[in-house]
Amino acid sequence: MSGRTSRRGFIGGVIAAGAAPAIVPASVFGETAPSNKLQIALIGCGRIGTSMDIGGLAANQDLAMLTTVCDCDSVRLANMKTVAERHYGRKMDHLKLEMDYRKVLDDSGIDGVMICTQDHWHARMVVEACLKGKDVYVQKPMALSVEESEAIVEAVRRTKRVFHIGTQQRSDHGGCNNGFRRGVEYVISGRIGTLKRIEVGIIDNSPSREWDVPAIEKTPDPRDFNFDLWLGPARNDVHYSQLRTHWRPVDANGKPYARIPGQNVGWLQIQDYCTGNVSGWGSHHMDIAQWAMDNAGPVSVKCEKVTFLKGRLFNVHDDCLITYKYANGVELQLGTPRLTGFRCGAKFFGENGDWISTCRWVDKVPEAKRVDTAYKPKAEIWRVCEANRKGIIEGEPEKQVVRNMEKNHHRPWFLGMRSRKDTNIKVEEANSSTISCILGFHAMNNVGYEIKWDPVKRKFVNPADAAKFTSCNERAPYSTIDALNEIRKRG
Repeated sequence: MSGRTSRRGFIGGVIAAGAAPAIVPASVFGETAPSNKLQIALIGCGRIGTSMDIGGLAANQDLAMLTTVCDCDSVRLANMKTVAERHYGRKMDHLKLEMDYRKVLDDSGIDGVMICTQDHWHARMVVEACLKGKDVYVQKPMALSVEESEAIVEAVRRTKRVFHIGTQQRSDHGGCNNGFRRGVEYVISGRIGTLKRIEVGIIDNSPSREWDVPAIEKTPDPRDFNFDLWLGPARNDVHYSQLRTHWRPVDANGKPYARIPGQNVGWLQIQDYCTGNVSGWGSHHMDIAQWAMDNAGPVSVKCEKVTFLKGRLFNVHDDCLITYKYANGVELQLGTPRLTGFRCGAKFFGENGDWISTCRWVDKVPEAKRVDTAYKPKAEIWRVCEANRKGIIEGEPEKQVVRNMEKNHHRPWFLGMRSRKDTNIKVEEANSSTISCILGFHAMNNVGYEIKWDPVKRKFVNPADAAKFTSCNERAPYSTIDALNEIRKRG
């Protein structure tokens, strides 16, 4: 139990005493008054935690303060304090370092948690955080099974927690300049006529090689790196290897590793801990594609072609082509560029051949080439939102979606924590795109088989599919459903 007084706890005490001032003076607690700022913990100090999400926190210092960071790797944990001080531009001696996420969730002084761990931990931590009364921001994909994803929706709604997810293409993020959101608004405004087809491009999973790291190594001291806690819900009948987890400066014997580009993401190539880029990138682009269809899920999913990585440990999909069909007649194809030629993004086709394309990273194009009729622009430059005719993407869209007007992706979460309202991404919307990616994963592991799905009831049509594809194995004591059942007991 933390010695800090929580913002909720202080205000609750004031209300109980019969007085509830709208603003508690900062002098009551000093510069970091919990009554003024939301107290946030960040769990997972890897690539995303030390870049996008710590940056999002630092950009919203007027609303929230970082009080705790957590990671089961002591090297990453110690590094995070340095990273935080760089983002904040000052010393952060108040920052609490924890190796066990459960201590973070038990801390009554924390209002919300940002979950930036490896994918297979997301669902359990979200539901458990809701159980412990914390608002939740989670990186995508939020779950690895239909059962986990549905559990998150139920947990969030039963506990009335404020939820947000790292599908930042819905927000004004970096170089996107609202391009994804505007592309969706032009589509629903009828600028290309009736929507008929969508192409979704994702990046392949190919690493250059399985790094020069042993497949089996001595398990580190848990005080240094708690491998069992890192595994969490995943099966534990496996051997430790840096190849399985993430890059660390030295091995268990203190021998330095030679750093290899991309070596910090070993688990992203292993099905025990993720579903590959069908969710890694698909979470972003399927979210945009389905946003243009009122967040509807598919009615059928079928994988036409797929290859898998084959090596010592790596086994996720590589190149793929998956066909999704929707109740409105739209056909969506998701694939990797080597197999399909699709760009990394979502491209919408209308009934008369007009199209609107949305793509990451690019935010400018020479004036003379503002719109190209060819799929590949001559200048190798694209805007985030592009079209085959100039007028399609000019002016204000006639119809709008729910917008994030706050200029950064994380801010709606902090504002939602104060107002107790949903952010610009509802948990049900995140659930729809998450499940679509999970269905694609199962289709790839059953090539040629059509999975039929009821997006309204959110159930498999075929009982045999339900028995095979609904859940994933989670070892005790880290079951997502066990945590949800604790919430259910509370009514």
